[in-house]
Amino acid sequence: MILNAYAVLNAFLALLRLLVGVLVVGIGTKAWSQGRKSITPERRKTLEDRGSLLFLMAFLLLGLNLISWPLLYLLLQSYVSEWPGVMCIYGVTQIGVGSLSSSRFLPELLKILELTKPLVIFAGGAWFVLYLLNRRTATAPLHNRIFLGVILMGFLAAVDAAAEGAYLVIPKQEKFLAAGCCTEAFDGEGRTAKFLPRTLLQEDARPILYGAYYGINGTLILALLVAARWLKVGGQAAFLGLLLLAAVLSVLISVFFLIEIASPALLHQPYHHCPYDLVPEVPESVLAVALFVWATFCVGWACVVSWFGGCEETRPLLPDMLRGIMMVGFWSYLASLVMMSLELALA
Repeated sequence: MILNAYAVLNAFLALLRLLVGVLVVGIGTKAWSQGRKSITPERRKTLEDRGSLLFLMAFLLLGLNLISWPLLYLLLQSYVSEWPGVMCIYGVTQIGVGSLSSSRFLPELLKILELTKPLVIFAGGAWFVLYLLNRRTATAPLHNRIFLGVILMGFLAAVDAAAEGAYLVIPKQEKFLAAGCCTEAFDGEGRTAKFLPRTLLQEDARPILYGAYYGINGTLILALLVAARWLKVGGQAAFLGLLLLAAVLSVLISVFFLIEIASPALLHQPYHHCPYDLVPEVPESVLAVALFVWATFCVGWACVVSWFGGCEETRPLLPDMLRGIMMVGFWSYLASLVMMSLELALA
């Protein structure tokens, strides 16, 4: 285990999130099972007390999960100087490749963490928007769905915290770098050739990637703005499904744009495509990426509200809730696009 300030902070947060996550799953499961039974006045009081404690812990867990994602990359950045062959965060992710000891699990644990971090935040946001919708009703008809949502968030948070704790405590002295420098992974000809035609990676194809990036993000911005003004209860599920598909497509295109165009320009290295280098070198670009991720989550949360929050009592409340989420997504997409455009123009 490599001890520094970030490692100690991450270890403390991982332990705290693991504890809170397990408690949320346990209390939430019990509250959900009791909520399915017939409710007597005594049981209602117990359920309300348990629900208040559960939601307070869920809010705490949600905040801890939000903090843990950027802290992971700050931790990895702090590890760069620990090995002479490591040049950036990507090199840290390769520590343990080829090892026969417990350090062989390090790369896989980081892959798990890079997947669970956004999943935990999305699950927490999905629970939160359903919770807000339920609070606007008189009889709380969504309480069982909310309990399931908070159980899912607690479970994912516990898995994420356990994986992070394991990554921190596994010894990292024995290392075999498959690629200590990110140039082998991001600057080679095959960096995105498995996903894109090779012709799109040439210099003369840059306008195509520019057009795809601005086209799909501009379409999403316009769609969210228009939908927030005329969206009605009827037909919203189909529209949100199309919007979600467009958001997923936008993620794919934006990742290619970040690797092929944005990273070399912002790093002032025309042939260097590593997005990990943006964390220490161009931290303001990370904010643009974070806003884009938040906007994408907003589209997903709108789908959650529409698909899982609908019932007779909540149906009149859905349009206002969806408009609010969509406007947050609209401003997040717009701010991300403007920030990235300004940074590219000034690079």
